[in-house]
Amino acid sequence: MSTKKRPVGTSSKAQPHTAGRPRPSTPRTTRTARQRRRRRQQAYAGMAAIVLLGAIALGVATRSSSAGYSTSSSAWVLPRLSGAGKVSLASLRGEPVVVNFFASWCQVCAGELPTFAHDATLLRGRVRVVEVNALETGNGTAFAAQFHLTKDVTAVLHDVGGAQGDGLYQSLGGSGSLPLTAFYSATGQLITTHVGGFDAQTLAAALAQYYGVRV
Repeated sequence: MSTKKRPVGTSSKAQPHTAGRPRPSTPRTTRTARQRRRRRQQAYAGMAAIVLLGAIALGVATRSSSAGYSTSSSAWVLPRLSGAGKVSLASLRGEPVVVNFFASWCQVCAGELPTFAHDATLLRGRVRVVEVNALETGNGTAFAAQFHLTKDVTAVLHDVGGAQGDGLYQSLGGSGSLPLTAFYSATGQLITTHVGGFDAQTLAAALAQYYGVRV
């Protein structure tokens, strides 16, 4: 009587059911997981570096524009355009202040500056006129000298801070065009701003409206 031999490697016992049981980690899957974690860590480090650089840049810009100066629309302190020293809005309190922004490339500024210079001499003791060089790409000092601004107006200053020497200009709502003129009360309160040029008639009308003075 012959007996049937069982194949080598088989067992008479039933194999255990493994469906749904997690597979053991292999060196390949472990290496892939580590690579993913490393990439995430590198991404986080990159984002942190970008944030840090931005904070440093902001800090440098803030220090450079606040080194003894202020471009706050309600409490500005600016350096003189030529010569040493600085002028603050607070130091001018007691009289209304007209702040007019100009640049050497601005043709409308060239047209209105003689009017501001002329009225400034007539208004001494009643209204102060301050000229501020901003958004300058040329020689603002030479441009101001053409109109004898230093002699005629209360002060000729240059803007600081911002992206293009326009910190105060921006704080007053400037958006890239000149001229811009700000009218302050005798107590240093901003009354209004005007975008665009003035001629003798329109400037006289503005001075009468805001300050009740005639030139």
